[in-house]
Amino acid sequence: MKLPIHLFLLTAVLILLGSCLASGELNRGVWFWGTTTTPDGPSPYGSTVVVGDSAKEDETIAFFNTHGVKRVYGSYQNRPVSDTAAIAAWNEKLEYNFIESQLLFGFVNIDEPTQVATLLSNIQSRFIDYNNGFYDLPQYRFDALHLDIEPQGTDAWDDGDGTVRRAMLEDLKDLYADIRALLVTEGMGTVPIYADIPYTWDKLPVDGGSIAWADAADRDAWFAGIGDSLNGISIMTFSKDTVPELTVATEYERTGSFPGYARIGIQPKGWPGQQWESIWEVNSILNDLEDIHAPNHATDLENYGFWRYSIEESKLDPVIVDVDIVIFEDAPGIPFGEIWTGPAIYVGGEAGKIYTVKQASDLNGQWKEMAQLKVRQGQDSETFRVPITLSDSRAFYKVEVVAESAQR
Repeated sequence: MKLPIHLFLLTAVLILLGSCLASGELNRGVWFWGTTTTPDGPSPYGSTVVVGDSAKEDETIAFFNTHGVKRVYGSYQNRPVSDTAAIAAWNEKLEYNFIESQLLFGFVNIDEPTQVATLLSNIQSRFIDYNNGFYDLPQYRFDALHLDIEPQGTDAWDDGDGTVRRAMLEDLKDLYADIRALLVTEGMGTVPIYADIPYTWDKLPVDGGSIAWADAADRDAWFAGIGDSLNGISIMTFSKDTVPELTVATEYERTGSFPGYARIGIQPKGWPGQQWESIWEVNSILNDLEDIHAPNHATDLENYGFWRYSIEESKLDPVIVDVDIVIFEDAPGIPFGEIWTGPAIYVGGEAGKIYTVKQASDLNGQWKEMAQLKVRQGQDSETFRVPITLSDSRAFYKVEVVAESAQR
């Protein structure tokens, strides 16, 4: 039996609390750069602003928990060395909330020996030495290393032909191996290493690819080879804006010779003039990707600043109405599609309306926005799935609806 939302939520949510399974939650990753520039200027959600401010840290972690973030790729510049206590306290909060802390290094010029030496030195001081300082206090340590090394951003790549680019990828594979060897030498051989790569690198020349792979075997050997050093990759697909395009663009990385995790990375830019016009379009893409590909191949979001900006730019002035919804926890062992999804709210949506899902710990408290959704173009209706984290003693949910035309 379906009940109006305000009645249904008061009865059903409390029943779910006793049987919620953490394993059913979403498993998203997010890049957390020191600074991010939005159309309105520097984002207030960079790590340089958030980390070290206890209130901002707590608000950020609450956002992560609400939105299913389980991996944070954090860039903190030299702060693991110069501000060790703040980084340790941040890592402890992530650990307490079962969120993995991966230290992020951004780097471009792999063929400049001085820059490579600086990168290795920074990994030594900011990751290895930092973690060794907390050898008996794992809650303060980083859980993994995350490499954003992008040779495609150099002049040498732009000016070079396919043969030059193939050689640069060989240098990149060697650098991954050198970083793995450094960890092994320091007694950290089991520490995971992850890296970011573009979706275009797997394309063969005969198919229009810009890298001079000798043949498919050459390409396959390279991807298998980086798997000797890396536990997983995030596939940067920032020019793709539909689920079919994202699925096709990442198919080789997910199913080919690379042996580790291959996650689909998108930029959650949901505001006018971007590939998605609003956060609810981003949410629709995320929901579909996760229904099809999670947990091993979806999803990573680049980055936290863009994500928050999209939400803020998609604010509504809604009228609260009754909505028929269903909320339940999937029975253990019963998949949704091909994955275990856990507790979620399912909202039946109609075309021409915008739905905002909110959560509060009590009916007189502050309602926090979880998601903004609308039916995809060309469809009359759609069932939205909004994952929920039932970590408090009780929780209340509501859906606000406004006609889409009222926002134009």
